[in-house]
Amino acid sequence: MPRITRDPTAEAMPDFESDAFSQLFTPLATAEKPLEDIIADAKSAWEEQHRRRVEQWEEQVRADKEAQEHEDAEKEAEIEEQRRAQEEAERLERAEKEKKRPKVRPIALERSIDTTPSVMNPSQYAVNKVRNLEPAEIWYWTVEGCEDAKNQDTSASSSAMTLAQGEHGLIFTPAAAHKPSPKVKADANLTYSQMMIGKAGLIQSMLKEPNWPSPHVNSFAGLFLVVDNHPLRRLPHGEDALVTYVAEARKEWHDALKSTDDTQEAFNISILNEERLNRIHTAILRNINIALLSRSVIMIH
Repeated sequence: MPRITRDPTAEAMPDFESDAFSQLFTPLATAEKPLEDIIADAKSAWEEQHRRRVEQWEEQVRADKEAQEHEDAEKEAEIEEQRRAQEEAERLERAEKEKKRPKVRPIALERSIDTTPSVMNPSQYAVNKVRNLEPAEIWYWTVEGCEDAKNQDTSASSSAMTLAQGEHGLIFTPAAAHKPSPKVKADANLTYSQMMIGKAGLIQSMLKEPNWPSPHVNSFAGLFLVVDNHPLRRLPHGEDALVTYVAEARKEWHDALKSTDDTQEAFNISILNEERLNRIHTAILRNINIALLSRSVIMIH
């Protein structure tokens, strides 16, 4: 059945009693079918046709409404499916990133660094990548280290490129960014002032990286709060002993954080081991006295 394009409920019956219709109907009138009956039949026919058109229109409106509701429901279901698919994709992406995120051992908050230093393996220097939880010399955050980095940035345009693992796969980066500075100093060779200046920048870098858990950063920062207020600073070569202690503690702390032994927890580096610190201080003083004695013997001879 063809669609109705206009609402028939607003239609009005033609005036079948008008002169125009009278001229049309009069020739059809007979004794058995007078004009009045013809007009009445025309009205009845129009009303019946109008009723059917109204019914057809109402059915058409209902069908259109149901079709629109069905289409809207399908679109809504499609949008919901796309939303769920997007959420699932984002969840999988987060899970993949979490799987690739470097892991560190938890901290035993009541445990300090061991009194006896652990066996040291030969050092293999790697460029600092704080986000990868790798240890780096505090020197890189001293005034001298930052100035050296600035000079490297100035000449970076002429440096060779190398492939490196980025967040979304392999990327090209300046080769110089993966090499230690030839000017770098080990933590133990810093002055106390250099160490305290550099540690502030290092802690800030750790805070900016989501890979570093807050308890670990707080523990590391707490170490320098204890060191800076330690009474040994007022004694001869006390600050030298504190610098050496921090260098040893940092090395062993990072080794513990990256340990593959699931039965062990990393120690709380902010708990100062006084016995070990005193041993370091005593060793420094003994070495100084031995050096002075040797010098005196040479001068006598």
